[in-house]
Amino acid sequence: MQFSLKKIGVVLGCTIVLISIYAFGNRYFQISKNLDIMAAAYREVNTSYVDETDPSKLMRNLIDGMLKTLDPYTNYFSQSQVETARMEQTGKFGGIGIKVDIFDGVAVITQVEKGLPAYENNLKPGDRILEIDGTATKGKSKDDIERFLRGQPNTTLNLKIEKVVGENQYESKTLNLTRLETQETNVPYFGMITDNTGVIRLKIFNENAARDVRHAFDSLKRTNPNIKSLILDLRGNPGGLLQEAVKIVNLFIPRNQLVVSTKGKVAEWNTTFKTLDDPLDTKIPVAVITDNMSASASEIVSGSLQDLDRGVVVGQRTYGKGLVQITKNLNYNTVLKVTTAKYYIPSGRCIQAINYAERNADGSVKHIPDSLKVAFKTKAGRTVYDGGGIDPDIVLPKKELSKIAQQLISKHLIFDFATQFALKNKTIASAKDFKLSESEFDGFLQFIKNKDYSYTTESENLLENLKEAAEEEKYFNAIKEKYEAIKTGLAHNKQQDVLNAKAEIKTLIEAEIVSRYYFAPGFEQRQMLEDERVAKALEILNNTAKYTEILSAKK
Repeated sequence: MQFSLKKIGVVLGCTIVLISIYAFGNRYFQISKNLDIMAAAYREVNTSYVDETDPSKLMRNLIDGMLKTLDPYTNYFSQSQVETARMEQTGKFGGIGIKVDIFDGVAVITQVEKGLPAYENNLKPGDRILEIDGTATKGKSKDDIERFLRGQPNTTLNLKIEKVVGENQYESKTLNLTRLETQETNVPYFGMITDNTGVIRLKIFNENAARDVRHAFDSLKRTNPNIKSLILDLRGNPGGLLQEAVKIVNLFIPRNQLVVSTKGKVAEWNTTFKTLDDPLDTKIPVAVITDNMSASASEIVSGSLQDLDRGVVVGQRTYGKGLVQITKNLNYNTVLKVTTAKYYIPSGRCIQAINYAERNADGSVKHIPDSLKVAFKTKAGRTVYDGGGIDPDIVLPKKELSKIAQQLISKHLIFDFATQFALKNKTIASAKDFKLSESEFDGFLQFIKNKDYSYTTESENLLENLKEAAEEEKYFNAIKEKYEAIKTGLAHNKQQDVLNAKAEIKTLIEAEIVSRYYFAPGFEQRQMLEDERVAKALEILNNTAKYTEILSAKK
């Protein structure tokens, strides 16, 4: 009997091996077969199609079409795009230190970075870029213009610009600037938000993000011995380098703690990432602020600190990107960035929100429903869930700007007013103390008086829909008088709308003006002063009992 069992075991083992070999061989046969079919179809189209074809364009469309069926993060980069891929991966590029946007078809400088060539050549927000190296910017997209501005470090860039010198007044200039190697700033601002609470704004996880956060935190501790708590602001942070996220968690967590693991189809590529260094501070209370655009590495940091009960997460549910990509070099200096794994944070959960493998009948992606989410436990025994980003411990609704504020921004009127203000005022108070006076706000009202910033309210849209439906059903004549009366009642006074939203609009104007004198750090500092999410984080950090309760398992 024992011999028979051994024989059965050997037979079963051999069968499993043979099945595995067959499956492996069959898979590669299918790959080889379909490559042959694709090559034959591609060759025949290029040879036989009635009109001339572009072989490179056809192949690009073929590759892009294939990758589109997978996920948005698996991308192919042609030889000409490899530099873009490198910049995406490292965050480093040759540039002159400006950001641009398109205002009514014109390329306008919206931000200048202190210390870089644009700043040294007196370029300012509001200046227009007409040509870059002889190429007109009119009709070009924002992405096109940013690509023209970037290049290899130490190369020369020729700009034809119009410097703003007054309202609707410009002075033409031609400049030659040398690009310098630069990198999008990881930490645009850090400082003390109150006498005993520091804040670090982490914008992206580029190379050296952990070093920058360590420097910021260490500086806050050295210059403010009374610091008792810390806010880490990850709002709008799309992520970046995974290793940087692990190192940032390590600032608050002892060495040898698992932070994230990656698991994919190829088991040999599965990896675990643990903290390797001594932490900077394992005791200081931490609040992490997130929103629905905090993704990837941001979710590793916020999720790990939540799973290890090391910090309170405040704000909105994060984006839900739990996929890992690597780059593969292909022939002819081309590159494939491909998703190879999902990542899992300390509790064992994966926070990927979209299931790209199983799509709806129409090809659209599926979000993982709340009913299918699985519960996990934090180190202290709190319940957390997978499959949809990081749910904050304290959930705050998304704050929407008023319609009138949105319109003033979209029409660039707040931006344009700040440009004129900076032309007339050489200095202002500190970023923290600057306030727009009543007479200056009256000046803003005069500035926008004859400008178009009209908009349609939701009520007006609904009324117009009612009119269209009534006309289609031949009822409109019967309700016409009532319709006109309601329309008149809903009509809004733009100037009054501005006054009704005065506090909100003043805050926006002040932040924009501060950015002209104190650049990105001043803008970030100014925005935090009246930020509801920062205020909520402070409230929790200042209440030791509440902070401890949130991080404790419910009995």
